[in-house]
Amino acid sequence: MPTAASAYPTLAHGLATLDAFPIAGALQISPDQPGVDFDALERARTVLVQSWRNDLTPEEITVTPQGGLTISWRRGGWALELTVDPFALSAFRLDSPSKMVEWTRAGADATIADAKAALAAMAGDKAAAAARAQQATA
Repeated sequence: MPTAASAYPTLAHGLATLDAFPIAGALQISPDQPGVDFDALERARTVLVQSWRNDLTPEEITVTPQGGLTISWRRGGWALELTVDPFALSAFRLDSPSKMVEWTRAGADATIADAKAALAAMAGDKAAAAARAQQATA
């Protein structure tokens, strides 16, 4: 099945994008290019590394006005948006063909588990998604 080229075909491309964002407080920030909070950047880096899937790569990685990061994935009627904010929270929004769900997580382990489960569901890995979801709620 043909797929569109991704802006981030490999994990290295995604990490390079994170490295290119200016850190909040740096001299190169501006209203049209806000800086990213260093802690949010590190948390986003960890989530990206731990949940990366070569078969389902991010569509967009952007800085939020508050200094956090938003990573977006899309595939066949599904969309996942993960926002890592400067206040150690991660907000998820998952649009599936049947419903839309939003939730937040405070810890890195729970965020990684939820990101893996959501991406597995988007990719059609039903058994893996169920196992990860069960693990996340335990």
